[in-house]
Amino acid sequence: MTNNANPAVPAQRYFTLDEMCALLQISPAQFARWQQEHGIVIGYGGDRYTRADVVKLLKLKDTFLPYTDSFSQGLQAADGQPAADAEEIRVGLKNVLADLENALSH
Repeated sequence: MTNNANPAVPAQRYFTLDEMCALLQISPAQFARWQQEHGIVIGYGGDRYTRADVVKLLKLKDTFLPYTDSFSQGLQAADGQPAADAEEIRVGLKNVLADLENALSH
C-alpha cells in the first residue's frame, strides 16, 4: 500500500540533500542508489536542490519504494545519528544467537 499524500513543500528556493530526503521519506544513501540504478541525476550533483527538483521528485515518490527500508526510515538513535537499518539489526541478532549457542554448548 503506498502513501500518496505528499507533504507540503516549504517555501524556500533551495534544499539540502537531507531536507529533500526528509520530504521524500528516503535516506540520502537510498536516494543515491535510486539515481544510480535509474541513470538519473537530479540537481547539479551537489548538496543543493531547487524547489522544482523537490516537486518533481515528489511526483516520482512511488518509484522509491524498492529503495526504502520502512523499518528504520527516518528513525534516529538516542545520539541523533540515523538508526540502524534492518540488515544491521539482522546481522547483530545473528551474532547474539551465535554467542548464545556457543555459551550453551559449553
